[in-house]
Amino acid sequence: MVLRLTSGGTAMDEDARAVEMALKVLTVIRRPGDPFGAPVAALRRIEAASAPIGQTRDEGDRLEDAELPLVVEAGRTWSHVPILAGWRAAASYAFRSRRSSPVAERLVFMAVKGAARHLQGLSPAQKDGRDDLDERAGGLLMPATAGWIVPPSVSLTRNGFRIWSPMTGLATFLEAATRSLSHDLGHLGTLRHELARLTTMTSSAHGRSRLADLITYLRAQPVVSSAMVMDHLGVTRRTALSLIGELVDAGCLSNLTARSTSRFWALPSLAARMGHAGRAGAVRGGVFAGREGPRGNLKPSGQLDRLMEERDEGQLDRIMADLDTAMSGVDDVVRRAGGRQRKEE
Repeated sequence: MVLRLTSGGTAMDEDARAVEMALKVLTVIRRPGDPFGAPVAALRRIEAASAPIGQTRDEGDRLEDAELPLVVEAGRTWSHVPILAGWRAAASYAFRSRRSSPVAERLVFMAVKGAARHLQGLSPAQKDGRDDLDERAGGLLMPATAGWIVPPSVSLTRNGFRIWSPMTGLATFLEAATRSLSHDLGHLGTLRHELARLTTMTSSAHGRSRLADLITYLRAQPVVSSAMVMDHLGVTRRTALSLIGELVDAGCLSNLTARSTSRFWALPSLAARMGHAGRAGAVRGGVFAGREGPRGNLKPSGQLDRLMEERDEGQLDRIMADLDTAMSGVDDVVRRAGGRQRKEE
């Protein structure tokens, strides 16, 4: 999304609504609310962020307030295995909403999984409200402290675009999530190397240089523009560009936009990943759906259309029954593993 916003191409007008929707979704991803403590408020906020810009949702498809706590409770029963808690809540929402919003399903997954991780003491609680980072980063680049570890739209896009949803089946999801986590764990070595190189640059800063301050900023905000550096460090544009240039020359930053104006820079590994994302796919008509044709023109995903139009109640019933069976088997495995651990202790 950053690359498309800064591309200056003809697709900007077409992307305007998709980007507006993406910003709403990113806000929920960063601060998902409290699905266990305030399920109605949290899920209504998710639904509002998932609604396509300029389209009104049929009130007949809207879940009743009394149903929303049931969606969350479906996940709470699996809070001891957070990733399955998120999956179960998303599946419940999909079943009850008749697949009316695959984007909302993903956000339910992330919100409930994050809440379950916090419940198990695996992550800090998300803070509410806005802060100056929202304004300084323009919303799109704002950092997030994740209470989740597997964003489903990412875990299923690394080896060819695939729509995440409860319709894919539990085994398919767990296989893709495992592959994604393995990829991220392998990436830790690269990140450690980049941080070590930044530390070396910090020690080489002399006199009144603000280079060390910029490096500290990059540790929390790995994608920056010269305007963001100016605002955060309180320096002139010339000084900001000079500091950024030092890091570019040292191989610590890469230019994302490959042009001389309106530029953004990122840490090399992130820049490489964003460059790959820019070539592999883009957003249109939905936040995580779509693909680019050979000339870079966006084309709607037929698979997404088919999934969104899916209303086969018999199929949903079969999927939910299979899911319950699969999760019962997983529950037995978890209980046995817990019993062995307690015995060893």
